Amino acid sequence: MQPRTARALAAGIDAICLALFVALGRASHDPESGLAWYFTVLWPFLVGWFVVALPLRLYMSHHASWRVLAVTWFAGCAIALLLRVAVTHRDTPLVFIIVTFCFIGIVTFGWRLFVRGLGLVRSHE
Repeated sequence: MQPRTARALAAGIDAICLALFVALGRASHDPESGLAWYFTVLWPFLVGWFVVALPLRLYMSHHASWRVLAVTWFAGCAIALLLRVAVTHRDTPLVFIIVTFCFIGIVTFGWRLFVRGLGLVRSHE
């Protein structure tokens, strides 16, 4: 795979992880809401994530540092939660903050660990 394609794919998978977070929340809390609700909740997470990921160059290296990912995860979630409160005026209880950090951390680190493990298995075959 070309490096440019791999970088775009990684950014796309991260965006899908964030979209999944919002979709699962919607399904468990407000399944009757429409697309406007979905995008109102999603955009702060996309902005928060990519405002941090792009300057830190998370997608510029095929094997980005786990530290860069950790900073992106922590700062991106924090920015998203601040945007959620300041711009969309949505409640952000402590349990939501905890779930946000846990879920987004698990899926963004998780898919990378899965891909790395798959690569190791294939290299041993």
